[in-house]
Amino acid sequence: MNGTPMTRFGEALVVFEGPGRISWRAAEHGEWAPDGIWPEQTLRTLLAEHIDSGSPLLVVLDEARDTVPVLREEWDRAPYSVRAALTGAHTLARTGTDGAAEAAGTARTRRGTELAASGTPCAEFGRCAEHGEIIEVRVPFLDWLPEPVRARAAAFLAESDETLARTPTALLPPLLLEEPRPQHQQAAPQVRFARRLLPGALTPARLSAAVRHIFGDRTAQYEGPTARYSGAAVAC
Repeated sequence: MNGTPMTRFGEALVVFEGPGRISWRAAEHGEWAPDGIWPEQTLRTLLAEHIDSGSPLLVVLDEARDTVPVLREEWDRAPYSVRAALTGAHTLARTGTDGAAEAAGTARTRRGTELAASGTPCAEFGRCAEHGEIIEVRVPFLDWLPEPVRARAAAFLAESDETLARTPTALLPPLLLEEPRPQHQQAAPQVRFARRLLPGALTPARLSAAVRHIFGDRTAQYEGPTARYSGAAVAC
């Protein structure tokens, strides 16, 4: 149940935002539980360095709003830090563009994180779903990116929603790409956003070709889901 949401093509990284960022572990008797949220702190630092250096990054957002069904017993087995992050993310608006909802989610996540660090039980965790045995959670929206870049992603999601609403499916591309803007008008222009509209058609070879087209000579062939960074393997 564990994979990686990040792959590498030469200098370019591709990250698939969404449920794939949640890692799972098997407990003593084979039961599963959410165990972490990608990226862990060391990789967050490496990603920040990647962005600060101007290296290319493509973030695929088609699953960014998807929820993950978690059984209540799985939820109860999850670490406090994971429940805190997922509880905060659960409060975000469906579109991910509502500023007030995002602020409320951020405050709730911060409160949960503080309680997790202190070891204090948090009743808010249980309010993710007060009824039923299945809890629907969502990963924190692009919390590993700087806020100005995250705002661009939210704007692209809203704009692409409008495009999808007015365009027949037969006329849509397999990968809908954020329109480039003048570099002085946006933060981190080497970070691009896209949505997969036909996920099954986006094979590694086709994604590699798309990455080369977007970023040019700074990319190479697909190197697999375990990214190599600065000469050292990075588990992601």
